[in-house]
Amino acid sequence: MSLNKGVRNQIISSLIATLGAMVMGTILGWTSPAHELLASGVGFSITVDDLKSFGSIFGIGAVFGALPAGKISAMIGRRYSMVLFEIFVIIGWIFLTMATDSWMLMAGRIIQGIGVGALCTIIPSYVAEISQPHIRGTLGTIFQVYVVIGILYSFVVGSVVKYTTFNVFCGIWTILHVVLTFFIPESPYYFLYMNKDENAHASMSKLRDGNDADIASELNEIKREIELQKSNQDTFIKVMANKVNRKSLLIGIGCMFFQQISGINAIIFYMGYIFNKIGSSITTNTSVIAVGIVQLVMTFVAMTIVDKAGRRVLLIISAVVMSLSFFGLGLYLHMSNAFNKDSIFSWLPLILIALYISAFSLGFGPIPWVVMGEIFSNECKPYGTSLATAANWILVFAVTFLTFVATDSIGFLGLFWMYSLFCALGALFVWYMVPETKNKSLNEIQLKLTGNNNSPASNNDV
Repeated sequence: MSLNKGVRNQIISSLIATLGAMVMGTILGWTSPAHELLASGVGFSITVDDLKSFGSIFGIGAVFGALPAGKISAMIGRRYSMVLFEIFVIIGWIFLTMATDSWMLMAGRIIQGIGVGALCTIIPSYVAEISQPHIRGTLGTIFQVYVVIGILYSFVVGSVVKYTTFNVFCGIWTILHVVLTFFIPESPYYFLYMNKDENAHASMSKLRDGNDADIASELNEIKREIELQKSNQDTFIKVMANKVNRKSLLIGIGCMFFQQISGINAIIFYMGYIFNKIGSSITTNTSVIAVGIVQLVMTFVAMTIVDKAGRRVLLIISAVVMSLSFFGLGLYLHMSNAFNKDSIFSWLPLILIALYISAFSLGFGPIPWVVMGEIFSNECKPYGTSLATAANWILVFAVTFLTFVATDSIGFLGLFWMYSLFCALGALFVWYMVPETKNKSLNEIQLKLTGNNNSPASNNDV
């Protein structure tokens, strides 16, 4: 099926904007190869505590990047905001590459965190604002696809080159993103918000293949929404006095909360440790490669079906299957003494973790980013996207750090069953709180949050 010019331009613009997620993936994946490369790559000693800090401190930087990003993108635009915060990432790569002491490595990771935390806030909003409803979910899942590709890219490159070359090869994606961002249109929402109607029309013309009447109608709808929101716009407290804004904030932060409390980073970061502890005969390298391939494939699957199946159903299926997978891992551990390590049952941990990763990649991996780009009104977006992204990164740090603490007190059996419970609670949260947003304009989503279901797409709800 051929694509019209407008859809092609939306896809191309989304692919370019979302290169920031590829940058994020390379930075997340940097930690594992760097553990091996740093010893010979820098001219000073690195302690075990340093290595742990390099991995976790990144999340703290991301929080400080996410909080102001929404406001900054509202003031200077989505494109220039992406460029601004990619400069932070470039400075971070320079610190990591030119480091003469461990504090420079720490500073580099924090500065990179600031840049990536902001990009995670800005990019989903941009993609949601330029996309037509029938492809917005698909374009939104590109974010997670790029993250997974970036992580695998870091693992592969880090295994064949030395430290400085590794940093350069990862940093190339940051430069590429900065350059290409100047070739995509600014969000029409931003132009209308700044009362630049002619710029908004020019931008929308590049992103649509309809006639002037169609474009004018869409712009008028957006403008009415913005004017209504501007009339109510004020401080954070006054914005949050609106019941719909409070509900959208709860949904955005809630999706991010359950994304991280599902235990994904505990599984990814400590996979080898977990396999050793639960007595699997599968080697760490085999498990990491297998899980990485599964994650990439299933994220692509999510991208192809999210606008057909809908957000809610994929989130609920994702949470239920993750819950069952963790319960199965706990049950395996509980009954592990009954299994011979060389028997066919030794494959169960890998199968269950692959099933868990598949479910995460199908739902709670990509879709919270899609929902975050869709759920907030224009007046709430600077606060909502920043707070939801900041909450995500706080939880990345907390869950990763607290996993070892939890295993000391409740063991892996308790840890797996605790995550199983959290995943089940995530399914309930989606069932009761998250509206279906597929095939709906951003204005229709706001109407749905108010309880007004008299929109053209209301028959497509799950």
